[in-house]
Order: sequence, then structure tokens, then C-alpha cells
Amino acid sequence: MNKSALMLIALSGFLLCILPSAAAFTLDIFGNANMDDAINADDIAYLQGIINGTNKETELADANYDGKIDQLDASQIEEIIQGVEKNLTIIQYIKPSSAPEITRTPVKVPLPIESIAALSGTYGPEMLCVLGDADKIVAVTDTAANRGEIRDLIKDKPGVGATFEWDMEKVLQIKPDVVLGYASYDYSEQRKILDAAGITLIQMNFNRPEVYTGETRNLGWLLGKKDRVEELIDFEDKHLNLIKERVKGLNDAEKPRVYAESYKDLQYSAGSTSITAAIKPCGGINIFEELNGSNNEIDPEQVITDNPQVILKMTSHNEMSNSGYDAVNTTQMAAKVLDIENRTGWNNIDAVKDGRVCIITSDAASMHPSIFNSYVAKWLHPDLFKDLDPLAIHKEWLQKFLGIEFKGVYAYPLLEAS
Repeated sequence: MNKSALMLIALSGFLLCILPSAAAFTLDIFGNANMDDAINADDIAYLQGIINGTNKETELADANYDGKIDQLDASQIEEIIQGVEKNLTIIQYIKPSSAPEITRTPVKVPLPIESIAALSGTYGPEMLCVLGDADKIVAVTDTAANRGEIRDLIKDKPGVGATFEWDMEKVLQIKPDVVLGYASYDYSEQRKILDAAGITLIQMNFNRPEVYTGETRNLGWLLGKKDRVEELIDFEDKHLNLIKERVKGLNDAEKPRVYAESYKDLQYSAGSTSITAAIKPCGGINIFEELNGSNNEIDPEQVITDNPQVILKMTSHNEMSNSGYDAVNTTQMAAKVLDIENRTGWNNIDAVKDGRVCIITSDAASMHPSIFNSYVAKWLHPDLFKDLDPLAIHKEWLQKFLGIEFKGVYAYPLLEAS
């Protein structure tokens, strides 16, 4: 081997030592100094390089989140590696409906977490139940126990208001270690009150595919459930990637035009409901893509003019009692489909003529978007996904992660796999 080759190998090794690793994902926890997918001895080495001036400072290098990078950060990383850290600082992905994009917002969380007010609708409580931490839940929202899949696990937990209107007096009386709320709402006023009481507010969205992996992994680190969350993430990746691979080569002519209706009749909410968020990744074209904001009133004549090939209607167990886990038959969902088909002039819409008016409950999405998207992909591309069985995927998730058998009606009509 010549001298030049030896020098190149040596240089390559040097660069590997000083550059952040190229990982499949970045673990968004402070202490991950080299910005890879783990916190380990490599981070201490990289941090030392920052302190010595040979490595570039990174977003997550300030392990103890005190505003400076020094040897105390190395000590924090060592504690994280040993599993004896007294706190972790994670990245939250905050995006209120009025915000144009996600804001990466750090929050320092004291450990261990013994009690949690799970106030992010039903998604937060469900995630905690899946992780085996239902016993840590000390409060929920008033309607959370309506959710059949987790009712038995949270039925004795006190309610402290609505999802976006917490009874702060009750929360302060309970005094949980942590309040878990949605990342899609501005809780700045509540945060001030909680901070003053020594209660940490963590905001997470487990129902959004774009942040699901980061949110779930961060919670797993906070609760010491790293292996369990990786099982959840692997499940989502497997099924979402299958859909992604099959629709990626479609041109616009091969994609059905879709009208997605929110919970209320003739209302459309951009990006804030799973029904609209699922269209593009499932290989469809949203006829109202240009509309922004929530609860847009839709002109029924415009729907006729745009002539969608598929109509998707969103509902929930709160909107439609005979839907979701507690549903005993398809009667109420079928009646709603018929009601949509009978709207004045809609008999001329392709989706109605072809029997492609479909209804789905948000409970099918919850903290597992892969299930929701499997139902939608099957409706949008029945031939492309003829072997896909959304019901089987749904059954597998409930049994694997909640230990319960599937029952109820989450989507109508169902297309059989072949």
C-alpha cells in the first residue's frame, strides 16, 4: 500500500472521530452530542472535541441544558448512559393550528416520573397504557373514558376538564409530576401556572406520522421503555412504508380525486384531521388542497363541480355513538353514507355513482396512523392494495400492544383482501 493510500485511511478515521454520525434518525435528546441515534461513549468523545475546539458545536451537545457546554455535560451524558440521570431534556415538536410550521422546543423533565396527568385527549392515555404505565396516570380529560379500548384501564382516573380547557385548580390539587398535553395547542398560559407549581408540561402528538417516531421515542426514554417504543415504531414503519412504496410511482392521472369531509357536514379542516393528512401519502389528490385552516364551510355545488372519485367522511365515537370499539353494527355508519349520497345533485358525482363514499372514525387513527392509512389506501387504490387487509392490521395492533381482541366498527364499507 502506498503512502498516499495510508494517509487517506488515516484521514478518514480522523474525520469519523470528529464528524457527527450519519444515522437513520437523530435521537432528539440533549446529550446526543454527535447527533446520531443513541447516547453513548461516542457522545462523550464528541463533546470533548467541542470543548477542545476541534469539533463543531451541535444542537444537542448541552446535555444538562444550562446554556453552556462544559465538563458538566460529560457528567450528564455518563449518567444517562448508566441510567441514573436525574433529568432529561427533550425536543418537543410544537405546532399550534395557527403556526406555519413546527417549532423545536426543548423541555427539561425531572426524573423519575411517577405521576402523569394525561390530558392529550385519548391519545396520551392510550400511549401510556400501551407502554404499561397506566398506573402512573393520575388524571385524564373528562371524556377520555369514553374510549372503549382503554376504558377499563382509566375508568377510575379523575377527569380535569376538556382537552383544551383544563381545570387548573383540579390539576394543581392532584399535583402530578408531569402534565402530558397536545403539541398542536398553545398552552403557554397553563405552562406558566404549572411551572410556578413545579409541574412539568410536556407537549406531544402521537397521532401525526411526521412526528410520531420522535415523540414516541422521546417518551420511551423518559419512562424507561426504550424497547417497547421501538416495537411501536417498527409496526408503524412497516405498514406506512408499504403504502409509501406502492404509491410513489403513480402519476396524477392514476391518483383518485378525493373530497375529505370533517366531523361536521360540509366542513373541511386542512391538515388538522387524519382524513386530510392521509390523502397524499395514500396516493390521492385532495380537491381542496388550497384551503387552509379548520372548519372551512364547503359549497356543495363546488364538490359537484370538482367531481371527486372518492369521498371520505370523518367521524368519532363522540360524534357517532355506534362507531369505533363499542359499535355493535354498521347501521349508523351506513346511514351516514346514504345521507351523503342523497345530498341534492350528488348523485352525479363519480364517487357516489361508483359506490366510493366511505366513513372512518378517528379512533382508527389514534396513536397508530398506519392503521388509519391502511383503510384509506385500500379505498383509494383497491387494485393496488388488493392483498392489504386493514382489519387484520388493526386486530394485530390491539392484541400486540393493548392485549385486547378487536371488536366494533371503525370503517365502512370494508373491502376484503384477496
